Amino acid sequence: MLPVTLLAWCLYLVTGCDHTSAMNQSTAYVKHITPDEFAAEVTRSTNTIVADFYATWCGPCQLLMPILDRLAAGYTGKLKFIKINVDESPGIAQNFQAGELPLLILFKDGKVADRLQGMPTEAELKAKLDSFAAGK
Repeated sequence: MLPVTLLAWCLYLVTGCDHTSAMNQSTAYVKHITPDEFAAEVTRSTNTIVADFYATWCGPCQLLMPILDRLAAGYTGKLKFIKINVDESPGIAQNFQAGELPLLILFKDGKVADRLQGMPTEAELKAKLDSFAAGK
């Protein structure tokens, strides 16, 4: 099995090296937000939020995004998924110490409830999301 960074690099090369526009688009289950939207979408929200801090140049972020989008479909009505490009939102990234990517921050009632840094397996991510959705 190839290491995640090698797989990410291969994906980057094979797919044309530029996912900037696709990564910065909202999907059916994960909303891309701007710095101006952050307070309303996260810190002033009473929803339970999963925030994906990513960068378009981050190979593991490119691998995580479709997994997160696929899993998010199963949490409709339980968890709200957003994504934040750290290069477009450096102040937010700094406030939440998003230095190592990918980074998922789980918010409950506008406050940080948990963090998941690095590239989890799909099973690890699902277990974390299940626990978070159950309120644990």
